[in-house]
Amino acid sequence: MPSLIISLINLWCTKNLVDSQFLLGKLLSSHANQLLYSTNPYAPDVQLVILNTCGFISSGREEMFYTIDKLLHQHKKVCLIGCAVQYYKKLGATDHKRETITHNPNISFLSRNDLTTISLSQLLNGFQSHTFHDFEWLPPPRALTNLDQSFEYLKIAEGCNNSCSFCIIPNIRGKQISLPLPTLLQEAQNLLHQGAKELILIAQDSTRYGIDLYGKPQLFELLEQIEHLPWDFRYRVLYLYPDILTLHQLKKLTSFRKFIPYFDIPLQHIAAPILQKMGRFYDEPAIFQLLNFIKTNFPIHFIRTNVIIGFPGETDDDFRNLYSFISQDYFDNIALFEYHDEPLAASFQLPDKIPEKLIRSRFRSLRSLVNQLLLARAQARTQSTSQQTQRGYVQDIGKTTLTIRPRLHCPDIDEIDEIAFEQVLASDDEPLQVGSKVEYRL
Repeated sequence: MPSLIISLINLWCTKNLVDSQFLLGKLLSSHANQLLYSTNPYAPDVQLVILNTCGFISSGREEMFYTIDKLLHQHKKVCLIGCAVQYYKKLGATDHKRETITHNPNISFLSRNDLTTISLSQLLNGFQSHTFHDFEWLPPPRALTNLDQSFEYLKIAEGCNNSCSFCIIPNIRGKQISLPLPTLLQEAQNLLHQGAKELILIAQDSTRYGIDLYGKPQLFELLEQIEHLPWDFRYRVLYLYPDILTLHQLKKLTSFRKFIPYFDIPLQHIAAPILQKMGRFYDEPAIFQLLNFIKTNFPIHFIRTNVIIGFPGETDDDFRNLYSFISQDYFDNIALFEYHDEPLAASFQLPDKIPEKLIRSRFRSLRSLVNQLLLARAQARTQSTSQQTQRGYVQDIGKTTLTIRPRLHCPDIDEIDEIAFEQVLASDDEPLQVGSKVEYRL
């Protein structure tokens, strides 16, 4: 059989990206003499594109449809996997665009449960899965697509046990399933052995890792064991759900030398009535206690959060409370989201919906504040550290400049630095290459 050139597009989610890496690893290892992989899915010679989709909110599904149209216009076959597929196939959701892809012979639907048994010939012949159950774990091999950037993701759990009223992820991905500690430690060692300099632990709710296996959360026990792995590396944790995060646990982190003090804590709001309607089990005093502890006990830290604007019932006072909270400048990065009224989410049934025009007005007001705060932080970092050594990883090399991700900043989320070559003070690799760990001045 002549070589077939395939490619991959992964929309939005790093947890889906890990699934994509395992699927690629399986296909490339099982069909080594038949397949070639291209990093550019729109290259003319690419025939089949695996599209891992997002179904969490309508904008993610819209991006899927746009991407499908673009690929089909270039006469490529498309294989759909991921959350949007689960949204339509498992949950039976319908909308005006679903039918445009359901009966297209150039589009395959692949369930997460098929990834261990799928063959290349099935993908080429329009495979249509009928088993859209909850997400499961995949065995190796895994294609590591981020090693050239010095990091890889370590997915520690799948699914979610929370019942946030605005979220349909538990319906799409199922209840939480944690990977056992020994298996995760082996995967971490595999990634480090192959050259990863940073591990990024991910899950829907990392704070609850292990509760399904061990009867209680085991995240910090996992981190303690990762801490003792012998390689020269660092690690961070994404999505620390705040309701069961304790000061005792945070205090423990202060003794971990390889831990990157990056705190990704999705608060979503500050007003107690809105938090209750969201199904969030913490309040304003607990939030301030948590944030002040981080600021006090981690002299170097990075705090990121998510905020939803215009949730049903959000009054002017609620929004003013949120605005005042954000203005206190606790955060190094903030993701702002306008409320999306998802038909399958519990919040869809709530009364007192906020008019779209008012949501947009509040969003613009808060976005303007956030932009001012983050710009001031960026300027302060540049001015206060102009004579101090920075550390980071090379992301791109131009003719006269380097793009560097500061070591504290998370890939694909936080700001990057662009510097001239002469600002580099030292490098772990000679000559400089993508992924090199460097010291530099701003």
